[in-house]
Amino acid sequence: MFGYIRPFKPHMQMIEYEIYQSFYCGLCKTLGKSYGQIFRFTLSYDFAFLGMLHSSYNGTKSFMQRQRCIAHPLKKKNCLCCQSDLGYTAAAAVISVYHKVCDEISDHGFIGSIPFRFLRRLMKSGYRKAAEKLPDVARNTEKYMLMQAKLEFDKCSSIDMACEPTAQIMACIAGNISNDETDKPELASFGYHLGRFIYLADAYDDIEKDKKNGNYNPLLLNFRDIDAARQAALDN
Repeated sequence: MFGYIRPFKPHMQMIEYEIYQSFYCGLCKTLGKSYGQIFRFTLSYDFAFLGMLHSSYNGTKSFMQRQRCIAHPLKKKNCLCCQSDLGYTAAAAVISVYHKVCDEISDHGFIGSIPFRFLRRLMKSGYRKAAEKLPDVARNTEKYMLMQAKLEFDKCSSIDMACEPTAQIMACIAGNISNDETDKPELASFGYHLGRFIYLADAYDDIEKDKKNGNYNPLLLNFRDIDAARQAALDN
């Protein structure tokens, strides 16, 4: 579910990439300060993009500052400092990652799920804080993750239905970025289609592993041939 929204460096100017990277570093520090250091190690570029989208829609005034990085303590990097912080993006990231860990517990047997159970325990207090900040996002994420689990249990063969929970989660997260009611439908629609892409990209990437392990993959339920299944993902 994560790792698909990344910058395409060849099409970016150096200053653009520095700004993008500063969002990533600023969000990393916000996660650690607000929800605990464990969440800093779960950050992906997806949420850096969400932070940029949130900033652009809300006109957040920001500046960059050279700060030390937890991953590279000897070298300072540009870090975003906002007049209004990256609170929304950080809370959405915590909620999404927590439910991803819960999903991993469901996907593994008792022994295989032990590391994820331990991780969930470490994340629980941070999740509760994020859920209090964004109750609508937390409630909808839990609702649609349960729907996803049921679709997988029922071996749903409809690709559109299999995409729906992820699409709805992303619609909720994107739709709540702006406080302007005129922006919400446009943002929700963008999030919905982005969610469909993320789900299909994940199914596309996992198709060989899922076929080998007998895991649920709606592409495999419609196409026995892997090449045909991958083409269907591209067409959707």
